[in-house]
Amino acid sequence: MSSNFTNNDISHIKKGDLEYITFNILNKYSDKLTHAFFFKNGGVSEGIYSSLNFRILGNDSKKNVFENTEIVKQELNLSKVHKAVQAHTDNILILNNDNKEKYEIEKLNKEEYDSYVTNEKNISTVITTADCNPIIIYDPVKNVVANVHSGWKGTIKQIYLKTIQVMNKKYGSNYNDIIVCIGPSINKCCFCSSSLEFKKQFTDIWPNENEYITNKINGEFYIDLPYVIKKDLIELGLKTENIVLANICTVCNSDICFSYRVSTKRKDIDYATMGAFVELK
Repeated sequence: MSSNFTNNDISHIKKGDLEYITFNILNKYSDKLTHAFFFKNGGVSEGIYSSLNFRILGNDSKKNVFENTEIVKQELNLSKVHKAVQAHTDNILILNNDNKEKYEIEKLNKEEYDSYVTNEKNISTVITTADCNPIIIYDPVKNVVANVHSGWKGTIKQIYLKTIQVMNKKYGSNYNDIIVCIGPSINKCCFCSSSLEFKKQFTDIWPNENEYITNKINGEFYIDLPYVIKKDLIELGLKTENIVLANICTVCNSDICFSYRVSTKRKDIDYATMGAFVELK
């Protein structure tokens, strides 16, 4: 039996095998916004993809992925889901009624974007993750939403800051109004390396490594990605109380979370991904 993550910040919903979390700070705007971070159970995929897999570029059948997407659409009453290829870029796609059709998930658009922004209703997007940070950014005043994929590469590129800056410049979003929610991802307890070259990529951006890196005697060090994301957001001007972290480690909770790191350690031939969905009503 999986854990229940419901607390003051999170609502954990279970319906049969299907389960997902929503953020209470966003649930206040449920008349304008639908959002959810889905765990791995409750879908039709089998084997190492079992069962709610959204990874189109893997070896799971696309039919299964589209069926899994349909399950979520029915559960959340979403419109058509839109997606391009995630490639750990800092590319940001502005979705609207003029261009949305080409990015419908079934059309398998090959363009590379790791952030979607829209201020138009009935445009659903999905970010897929298996350890990376899924980030929903919402401005309830201008009614603009973004769905962002930020793994360690995207975090170094600070894609979440660039997305908020797009919201500010294009839609007039005020930093004081913006809400940011970070879903399940690999946490500091499990995101480790012993490569000093790898470490330097982070310390070049955030020099105060004692704040977010823990060094072990054996030469390994552990990096807190959600911490640096939150720190960046506060320094940009967002309110601390408007930034909410799920604090759910995908590695520690691999019974209900897909984890690339866990799949790699098991030497699986492929891996699956979870989905973060969002749509303005």
